[in-house]
Amino acid sequence: MMITNMKEANILWVDFLANGERLADEAEQHKLITHAVKSGITHMIIDAKVPFGQTTFQSKYGYHVSTWSDGRFDEWKDRDFLSEFLSKMKDIDNIKVLANVDVFSEGTTFSRDGGMAYDKPEWKVTFYNDAVSNESNAAEYKDADTIFVNPIHPEVIEYELNIIKEVCTYNLDGIVVDRCRYPNIYGDFSDLSKTNFEAYIGEKVKTWPQDIFTIEKETKEVQFGSLFPKWAEWRALNIKNFVNKARNVVKSHNENLLFADYVGSWYPLYFSEGVNWGSETYLPNLEWTADTYSVSGLAEELDFIMTGCYYPEVTIEEARANNRPADWYSVEGAVEKSLEVINGSIPVVGSLFLKNYKGNPDQFRKAIKMCKEKSNGVMLFDTVYLEDYNWWNILYDELNTAKKG
Repeated sequence: MMITNMKEANILWVDFLANGERLADEAEQHKLITHAVKSGITHMIIDAKVPFGQTTFQSKYGYHVSTWSDGRFDEWKDRDFLSEFLSKMKDIDNIKVLANVDVFSEGTTFSRDGGMAYDKPEWKVTFYNDAVSNESNAAEYKDADTIFVNPIHPEVIEYELNIIKEVCTYNLDGIVVDRCRYPNIYGDFSDLSKTNFEAYIGEKVKTWPQDIFTIEKETKEVQFGSLFPKWAEWRALNIKNFVNKARNVVKSHNENLLFADYVGSWYPLYFSEGVNWGSETYLPNLEWTADTYSVSGLAEELDFIMTGCYYPEVTIEEARANNRPADWYSVEGAVEKSLEVINGSIPVVGSLFLKNYKGNPDQFRKAIKMCKEKSNGVMLFDTVYLEDYNWWNILYDELNTAKKG
């Protein structure tokens, strides 16, 4: 496995949905790159496929962002964001550019826009009793309007890998996968999933889906059934298997391309997303984990991982003072949990959601310092908040400190 020196990684995420209209002006692209260079950014992540399934490049398979029905990205018609941005970066040697692919999210409930969810309804996740949760598990912003597709549907797997193959043809330094997961604990309960799960455990599920879990009528709380630990393991293995296939696509194109994943840092609750982003060597002891859960750990498939430490509280002390449920409801605690779970297998980059620090630039500075001190760097989500809050000066100060020293 190729691991570059990630110790001083300063990663800037450029979300197309948030920045795409502004960046349709090529002068704004140049301005962004200038800011990034001056700030000491080492890696930029730009969207190749957005959270609702459209591509920012001209794909043979997917819909282009310019097809959005409300016209928000009309200025991108017949244009290719990846090639435009990369052409402006070609002479800049000290910033690596990675393309992000939002994998299993293929549409929006707000309109019929998006990826393949409306063309291929049979791909869509089947929910438990059609119970859709609109609540985020932890500190990540809500994405309940996103339509997810079933990660084990053969056509879904083929489609998503084809998109990744296309992205690999660009002159990039790496590929990132995001939303490479299930939508929440309520999906997927299709016949396909039932059949595959029964094959995995080697027996029929006597009471489906109650043996997996039940939902308490009054409180709507999930009560784990007898098969839930194996179900959690099976779901996580499904994601690991896809990540392995995606890695093989990337590395077979160019073994020097970086391959990374973004996940939420709230590992003890990540049964909902169906991902075990830990190392195969990490043995969790949680209410919902089987003794064999570590077989589903996917960390070793990656060159590095970004974990969302998306909390306003920076220190464990602050989390305790605010009566948070656990120490990992803080940037410090989340990084420590991430390092524990990854168990030294790959570099970990603590990641920040800048909106958490709106109106509190000192707390933002503190959060950057915490990630850089405790992990292999910092990932900043997202560029739009640096613009909105006029915070580029903070990056100049905080990210260039090592160079000044």
